[in-house]
Amino acid sequence: MEQYALEHHLGKIFSQSWGATEETLFTPAGKKVLNDFEKFYQRASKHHITFLASAGDSGVSNPDVNNITYPFPTVGFPANSPLVTAVGGTSLFADTSGNYQSETVWNQGVGSSTGGGYSRFYRAPQYQQKYLPATVNNQSHGFRGVPDIAFNGDPLTSIPVYLGFMPQPGYFMFGGTSAGAPQWAGLIADANQMAGHPLGSLNETLYRIGSDPSLAAHAFNDITQGDNSQGHIKGFSAAPGWDPVTGWGTPKVSFLLPLLVNPPRS
Repeated sequence: MEQYALEHHLGKIFSQSWGATEETLFTPAGKKVLNDFEKFYQRASKHHITFLASAGDSGVSNPDVNNITYPFPTVGFPANSPLVTAVGGTSLFADTSGNYQSETVWNQGVGSSTGGGYSRFYRAPQYQQKYLPATVNNQSHGFRGVPDIAFNGDPLTSIPVYLGFMPQPGYFMFGGTSAGAPQWAGLIADANQMAGHPLGSLNETLYRIGSDPSLAAHAFNDITQGDNSQGHIKGFSAAPGWDPVTGWGTPKVSFLLPLLVNPPRS
Protein backbone atom coordinates (compact mmCIF):
# COMPACT_ATOMS: atom_id res chain seq x y z
CA MET A 1 0.00 0.00 0.00
CA GLU A 2 2.81 2.44 0.85
CA GLN A 3 4.57 1.49 -2.36
CA TYR A 4 1.37 2.27 -4.27
CA ALA A 5 1.03 5.62 -2.48
CA LEU A 6 4.61 6.54 -3.35
CA GLU A 7 4.33 5.53 -7.00
CA HIS A 8 1.05 7.40 -7.45
CA HIS A 9 2.14 10.54 -5.54
CA LEU A 10 -0.74 10.30 -3.06
CA GLY A 11 0.86 12.25 -0.24
CA LYS A 12 3.99 13.64 1.37
CA ILE A 13 3.45 12.34 4.92
CA PHE A 14 3.23 8.63 5.78
CA SER A 15 1.98 7.78 9.28
CA GLN A 16 2.64 4.17 10.26
CA SER A 17 0.60 2.81 13.17
CA TRP A 18 1.69 -0.79 12.70
CA GLY A 19 4.74 -2.74 13.61
CA ALA A 20 6.51 -5.90 14.69
CA THR A 21 9.10 -6.43 17.37
CA GLU A 22 12.60 -6.29 15.98
CA GLU A 23 13.71 -9.79 16.96
CA THR A 24 10.95 -11.40 14.91
CA LEU A 25 12.73 -10.05 11.81
CA PHE A 26 16.18 -11.50 12.51
CA THR A 27 15.53 -14.50 10.27
CA PRO A 28 16.82 -14.41 6.67
CA ALA A 29 13.29 -13.61 5.46
CA GLY A 30 12.87 -10.96 8.14
CA LYS A 31 16.16 -9.27 7.32
CA LYS A 32 15.04 -9.09 3.71
CA VAL A 33 11.93 -7.21 4.89
CA LEU A 34 14.12 -4.77 6.83
CA ASN A 35 16.44 -4.22 3.88
CA ASP A 36 13.58 -3.84 1.40
CA PHE A 37 11.96 -1.19 3.59
CA GLU A 38 15.23 0.68 3.92
CA LYS A 39 15.51 0.83 0.15
CA PHE A 40 11.91 2.04 0.00
CA TYR A 41 12.54 4.76 2.59
CA GLN A 42 15.68 5.89 0.79
CA ARG A 43 13.81 6.10 -2.49
CA ALA A 44 10.93 7.98 -0.86
CA SER A 45 13.35 10.48 0.74
CA LYS A 46 14.18 11.76 -2.74
CA HIS A 47 10.53 12.81 -2.96
CA HIS A 48 10.76 14.70 0.38
CA ILE A 49 8.34 12.38 2.16
CA THR A 50 8.08 12.41 5.95
CA PHE A 51 7.77 9.01 7.65
CA LEU A 52 6.36 8.72 11.17
CA ALA A 53 5.90 5.47 13.09
CA SER A 54 4.46 4.53 16.46
CA ALA A 55 7.02 3.17 18.92
CA GLY A 56 4.70 0.41 20.14
CA ASP A 57 2.33 -0.16 23.04
CA SER A 58 3.99 -3.03 24.92
CA GLY A 59 6.87 -1.24 26.58
CA VAL A 60 10.15 -3.12 26.22
CA SER A 61 8.47 -6.53 26.16
CA ASN A 62 8.08 -8.67 23.07
CA PRO A 63 4.38 -9.52 22.57
CA ASP A 64 5.26 -11.87 19.70
CA VAL A 65 7.11 -14.38 21.88
CA ASN A 66 6.96 -15.83 25.40
CA ASN A 67 8.56 -13.19 27.61
CA ILE A 68 9.45 -15.79 30.23
CA THR A 69 11.88 -17.34 27.77
CA TYR A 70 12.75 -13.99 26.17
CA PRO A 71 13.31 -11.63 29.13
CA PHE A 72 15.13 -8.96 27.12
CA PRO A 73 14.12 -5.43 26.14
CA THR A 74 13.25 -4.90 22.50
CA VAL A 75 12.11 -2.16 20.14
CA GLY A 76 9.67 -2.23 17.25
CA PHE A 77 9.93 -2.00 13.48
CA PRO A 78 9.50 0.30 11.52
CA ALA A 79 10.03 2.79 14.37
CA ASN A 80 13.60 1.51 14.74
CA SER A 81 14.56 2.63 11.23
CA PRO A 82 16.92 5.64 11.22
CA LEU A 83 14.95 6.96 8.23
CA VAL A 84 11.71 7.12 10.24
CA THR A 85 10.66 9.53 12.99
CA ALA A 86 9.54 7.33 15.88
CA VAL A 87 6.77 8.54 18.23
CA GLY A 88 6.57 7.43 21.86
CA GLY A 89 3.67 7.85 24.26
CA THR A 90 2.96 9.91 27.38
CA SER A 91 0.22 10.36 29.95
CA LEU A 92 -0.96 13.97 29.68
CA PHE A 93 -2.55 15.82 32.59
CA ALA A 94 -4.50 19.05 32.24
CA ASP A 95 -6.70 21.14 34.53
CA THR A 96 -10.48 21.42 34.17
CA SER A 97 -10.05 24.25 31.68
CA GLY A 98 -7.80 22.13 29.46
CA ASN A 99 -4.58 23.91 30.39
CA TYR A 100 -1.42 21.83 30.29
CA GLN A 101 -0.18 20.67 33.70
CA SER A 102 2.33 17.84 33.29
CA GLU A 103 3.24 14.63 31.49
CA THR A 104 4.82 11.34 32.44
CA VAL A 105 5.83 8.24 30.53
CA TRP A 106 2.72 6.28 29.57
CA ASN A 107 2.89 2.98 31.46
CA GLN A 108 -0.31 1.34 32.73
CA GLY A 109 1.35 -1.97 33.49
CA VAL A 110 1.84 -5.23 31.62
CA GLY A 111 1.00 -4.93 27.94
CA SER A 112 0.15 -1.24 28.00
CA SER A 113 3.11 1.11 27.82
CA THR A 114 5.08 3.13 25.31
CA GLY A 115 7.79 1.34 23.40
CA GLY A 116 11.35 2.58 23.45
CA GLY A 117 14.93 1.46 23.82
CA TYR A 118 17.82 0.61 21.54
CA SER A 119 17.87 -1.35 18.30
CA ARG A 120 20.03 -4.44 17.95
CA PHE A 121 19.97 -4.18 14.16
CA TYR A 122 20.41 -0.52 13.14
CA ARG A 123 23.53 1.41 14.07
CA ALA A 124 23.14 4.87 15.58
CA PRO A 125 22.46 7.34 12.77
CA GLN A 126 24.63 10.38 12.26
CA TYR A 127 22.10 12.75 13.83
CA GLN A 128 22.18 10.78 17.11
CA GLN A 129 25.95 10.44 17.12
CA LYS A 130 26.28 14.18 16.53
CA TYR A 131 23.60 15.65 18.78
CA LEU A 132 23.24 13.25 21.73
CA PRO A 133 25.65 13.52 24.68
CA ALA A 134 28.41 10.97 25.13
CA THR A 135 26.63 9.42 28.14
CA VAL A 136 23.66 8.50 25.94
CA ASN A 137 25.79 7.25 23.07
CA ASN A 138 27.73 5.08 25.51
CA GLN A 139 24.49 3.59 26.80
CA SER A 140 23.35 2.82 23.25
CA HIS A 141 26.56 0.88 22.45
CA GLY A 142 26.46 2.52 19.05
CA PHE A 143 22.91 1.51 18.08
CA ARG A 144 19.81 3.47 17.06
CA GLY A 145 17.79 4.84 19.97
CA VAL A 146 13.97 4.94 19.84
CA PRO A 147 11.80 7.06 19.93
CA ASP A 148 12.69 10.50 18.59
CA ILE A 149 9.67 12.40 19.94
CA ALA A 150 6.45 11.66 21.80
CA PHE A 151 2.76 12.49 22.05
CA ASN A 152 -0.10 11.80 24.45
CA GLY A 153 -0.72 8.05 24.17
CA ASP A 154 -2.48 7.06 27.39
CA PRO A 155 -6.07 5.97 26.63
CA LEU A 156 -7.08 7.29 30.04
CA THR A 157 -5.81 10.81 29.32
CA SER A 158 -6.47 10.89 25.59
CA ILE A 159 -8.72 13.20 23.61
CA PRO A 160 -12.28 11.90 23.15
CA VAL A 161 -13.30 11.21 19.56
CA TYR A 162 -16.96 11.33 18.49
CA LEU A 163 -18.10 8.37 16.41
CA GLY A 164 -21.50 8.81 14.83
CA PHE A 165 -21.68 5.51 12.99
CA MET A 166 -21.61 3.27 16.08
CA PRO A 167 -24.75 1.44 17.28
CA GLN A 168 -24.69 3.93 20.14
CA PRO A 169 -22.99 7.10 18.84
CA GLY A 170 -20.90 9.04 21.30
CA TYR A 171 -17.43 9.97 22.45
CA PHE A 172 -14.81 7.26 22.74
CA MET A 173 -11.29 7.43 24.17
CA PHE A 174 -8.49 6.29 21.90
CA GLY A 175 -4.84 6.03 22.84
CA GLY A 176 -1.58 4.28 22.19
CA THR A 177 1.42 5.41 20.21
CA SER A 178 -0.66 4.48 17.17
CA ALA A 179 -2.70 7.58 17.97
CA GLY A 180 0.36 9.77 18.52
CA ALA A 181 1.96 9.12 15.13
CA PRO A 182 -1.03 10.38 13.05
CA GLN A 183 -1.45 13.39 15.34
CA TRP A 184 2.17 14.30 14.69
CA ALA A 185 1.43 13.78 10.99
CA GLY A 186 -1.29 16.41 11.25
CA LEU A 187 1.17 18.86 12.76
CA ILE A 188 3.68 18.20 9.99
CA ALA A 189 0.93 18.81 7.42
CA ASP A 190 0.52 22.26 8.99
CA ALA A 191 4.29 22.77 8.88
CA ASN A 192 4.40 21.75 5.20
CA GLN A 193 1.70 24.31 4.49
CA MET A 194 3.61 26.98 6.40
CA ALA A 195 6.76 26.18 4.43
CA GLY A 196 5.02 25.97 1.08
CA HIS A 197 6.80 22.68 0.39
CA PRO A 198 7.18 19.24 2.00
CA LEU A 199 9.74 19.11 4.79
CA GLY A 200 10.73 15.50 4.17
CA SER A 201 12.85 13.78 6.82
CA LEU A 202 12.55 15.49 10.21
CA ASN A 203 15.16 13.85 12.38
CA GLU A 204 18.22 15.98 11.62
CA THR A 205 16.25 19.15 12.42
CA LEU A 206 14.54 17.67 15.50
CA TYR A 207 17.87 16.64 17.00
CA ARG A 208 19.48 19.95 16.15
CA ILE A 209 16.67 21.76 17.98
CA GLY A 210 16.63 19.34 20.90
CA SER A 211 20.38 19.59 21.48
CA ASP A 212 20.22 23.38 21.88
CA PRO A 213 18.95 24.07 25.42
CA SER A 214 17.84 27.60 24.51
CA LEU A 215 15.57 26.18 21.79
CA ALA A 216 14.56 22.84 23.31
CA ALA A 217 12.95 24.44 26.37
CA HIS A 218 10.55 26.34 24.12
CA ALA A 219 10.05 23.62 21.49
CA PHE A 220 9.42 20.51 23.61
CA ASN A 221 7.75 19.45 26.82
CA ASP A 222 10.64 17.50 28.31
CA ILE A 223 9.35 14.31 29.98
CA THR A 224 11.45 13.35 33.01
CA GLN A 225 9.20 11.02 35.03
CA GLY A 226 8.39 7.35 34.48
CA ASP A 227 9.73 4.31 32.63
CA ASN A 228 8.57 1.63 30.21
CA SER A 229 9.47 -1.47 32.22
CA GLN A 230 7.18 -4.46 31.74
CA GLY A 231 6.92 -6.99 34.54
CA HIS A 232 10.30 -8.64 35.06
CA ILE A 233 11.79 -6.91 31.98
CA LYS A 234 13.56 -3.74 33.03
CA GLY A 235 12.96 -0.87 30.66
CA PHE A 236 14.32 2.64 30.36
CA SER A 237 13.63 5.76 32.38
CA ALA A 238 12.74 9.25 31.27
CA ALA A 239 15.44 11.85 31.90
CA PRO A 240 16.19 15.49 31.08
CA GLY A 241 16.78 15.95 27.36
CA TRP A 242 16.51 13.02 24.97
CA ASP A 243 15.78 9.60 26.43
CA PRO A 244 14.89 6.19 24.91
CA VAL A 245 11.31 6.38 26.18
CA THR A 246 9.90 9.72 25.04
CA GLY A 247 12.70 11.05 22.82
CA TRP A 248 12.95 14.83 23.03
CA GLY A 249 9.41 15.00 24.41
CA THR A 250 6.08 16.33 23.16
CA PRO A 251 5.68 19.39 20.92
CA LYS A 252 5.14 22.99 21.95
CA VAL A 253 3.57 23.60 18.59
CA SER A 254 3.57 27.38 18.26
CA PHE A 255 7.36 27.49 18.76
CA LEU A 256 8.39 24.18 17.21
CA LEU A 257 6.65 24.35 13.84
CA PRO A 258 8.33 27.60 12.72
CA LEU A 259 11.69 26.03 13.67
CA LEU A 260 10.94 23.01 11.53
CA VAL A 261 10.10 25.33 8.63
CA ASN A 262 13.22 27.48 9.16
CA PRO A 263 15.73 25.22 10.95
CA PRO A 264 18.47 26.76 13.08
CA ARG A 265 21.99 26.55 11.79
CA SER A 266 24.11 23.80 13.27
